[in-house]
Amino acid sequence: MRNAGPATRYAPPARRGTPPRYLFAPLTQQLANIRRWNEDREWGLRSRELDAVDLTPRTHADPLVVDLIAVYLDAEYRGDELGELNGVRRTCHEMWSVTAERQLNTWSWDWIRDAYESRPKPVRLLPGIEHRPGVRRVTLDLGAHWVPGRHARPRNLRGRHSAHAEILAAAAHFPRWARSMDGVSVPFVWLAGYQVTHPERAVDERLLALAWVRYRQTLSLSIDRADHSHSGWAAPVRLG
Repeated sequence: MRNAGPATRYAPPARRGTPPRYLFAPLTQQLANIRRWNEDREWGLRSRELDAVDLTPRTHADPLVVDLIAVYLDAEYRGDELGELNGVRRTCHEMWSVTAERQLNTWSWDWIRDAYESRPKPVRLLPGIEHRPGVRRVTLDLGAHWVPGRHARPRNLRGRHSAHAEILAAAAHFPRWARSMDGVSVPFVWLAGYQVTHPERAVDERLLALAWVRYRQTLSLSIDRADHSHSGWAAPVRLG
């Protein structure tokens, strides 16, 4: 084993900073958001589904654990060369579109490819995760697997509880949370429950990543490599 020499010292991970206050909207406001988006974007969610959502407030010890209302859309027939759009891709496309409307500046990796521009993103769920259409209250840990100053590799953090559409719902409901990402008090996040299906040969190698790019004042939805290691990032999970 190579000796690192006397100059190399152990540096403990940095401590988490304190997230800003008032990052997250209450469930009542989230439900109002869903009702508005459902009407404006013609999602087809039924009133009785929305009325049945539990709005009972809960508190969590960790400030990055939050209750949110997420939507999981049905497949949709587009009537063009896309044919039927499956529910996973439709949900991703719709929730990113809503998220982008709530920020002054956004960027998505697919704008650079003419074949993808303005089209639903080429994604699927990680094996073991089921897409069940509907609207549900979920509890999300937006800081899962994050230790400031410590590098992590997303492949090692992925599993059947990895969040996907829930993170886009969080970004849509909580635009201040998205703008607060700095890797110190609020981590950037991997959408570890998604795989990117283009090119198909690399489907197990890439995933979506969401970050606030401060010098551009832009919310960025990009692609990261599952085997690359970074610090300042979380891989959110669904707790319930």
